[in-house]
Amino acid sequence: MKKQNSLTGVTRKVTLVVAATLVFASTTCLTGCKKDEKMAPGEVTAPPPPTKAGATVESYQSGIHNGFFWSLWKSDGATGTVNYANGTGGNYSVNWNGFNGNFTCGKGYSVGSANYKIGYNLGSYSNSGGGTFGWYGWSRSPYYEYYVNETWGAVSPHSGTYLGTFETDGAGYNVWTRWMTGKNIDGGDGFRQIYSSRVTKVSTGQNRVITFANHYNKWQSFGYTLGQLNIPAIMVAETWGSNTNGNINCTIWAQ
Repeated sequence: MKKQNSLTGVTRKVTLVVAATLVFASTTCLTGCKKDEKMAPGEVTAPPPPTKAGATVESYQSGIHNGFFWSLWKSDGATGTVNYANGTGGNYSVNWNGFNGNFTCGKGYSVGSANYKIGYNLGSYSNSGGGTFGWYGWSRSPYYEYYVNETWGAVSPHSGTYLGTFETDGAGYNVWTRWMTGKNIDGGDGFRQIYSSRVTKVSTGQNRVITFANHYNKWQSFGYTLGQLNIPAIMVAETWGSNTNGNINCTIWAQ
């Protein structure tokens, strides 16, 4: 979610990278909280960062590797280094140094689905800035940007309206939503963000499962039903902020 607070504040205007319907440059940067935002039990909402107006896509790369869709997006004007590499099967790694801006990258599938069951192992995770790691994608009609956050960086991504907590796959998740005033994936104005975040950050080095249908159904029970899932969905590594450093190594597989 967004840019210094991926779920809190930097609005990014996305210049679309269109390959058929595969438009994955996300506008994840978030805008500030609304007055009616609520906090989950024990949550502390980080203050929103300054809004970066008019940001456009600086670079976007994507492809198919070992049967998995992969992508790397960087915001306009980003500086510092970001090194992304595809490994064997569903493995990928990324490391960044002195990075200023916002990027998303990861491996997954070229078309999303409400019924995916994703296995993964987070081999390593370090992030000195804002950002998140988890299952990520978009829907159309209506436009939603969605996340299942498994862990996050030094700056909490949590802001918006807290909807409730539920359990799935052996973990508790807090559910949040917010309305974003930036550009959606097709260049229109505004979109909704919906996300589940683990109550306790996932630890590294263990096999885990995300049963996405459980999140999809829970969001629906709160009145937020995703639209068409005909665009990519990935196990995302996202970071935003100033002079951030970190590394992630992850392997995913279909359950």
